[in-house]
Amino acid sequence: MRPFHALAVVALVGVLAGCSDEVGQVPSVTDVVIPESRDQGIQATGTLDGARVAISRGNPTVVVGDCDANDGLDEDLCILARTIDGLSVNVVVENPAVLVPGEVVEIVASCVGACDDVTDGAVVDVRIGGDSRRAERGSLTVGEAGPRYIADFDIRLVGGDRLIGTFDVVPSPLG
Repeated sequence: MRPFHALAVVALVGVLAGCSDEVGQVPSVTDVVIPESRDQGIQATGTLDGARVAISRGNPTVVVGDCDANDGLDEDLCILARTIDGLSVNVVVENPAVLVPGEVVEIVASCVGACDDVTDGAVVDVRIGGDSRRAERGSLTVGEAGPRYIADFDIRLVGGDRLIGTFDVVPSPLG
């Protein structure tokens, strides 16, 4: 159990210890429903445009489908989040079919034609505000790949910018 979650459970037990239900019983920890999504989200730190950034979004918008406006119909994994200070940052895996659980997938810099056809690595875009930047290298260490997507990532962008983090996300029902 992660330290934060352990502290949350201890605090919750402490609060519940002071409460009793209608028959004078103290509810047990097993009576408390902890949502499945407690670990869901995206967390990352790094630099974008030379500035240090932090992303911590517990329930980001996630789409598996076409989230590129101008490159034809394809399938992407799009994680739409914001930095802590409000900057829109979207991480887009252009070819999510290469994500294989238990594998480390290298990030490749480019694709010729449809990015969905690239099989030798992940094609990743980072969209900052309205600008899209293609990752030049890095890796995704994949835990799960559909319907839930879990991965640790190290995304290297042109100019020395870098995002390091993790995501555990489930696509929106409409996505």
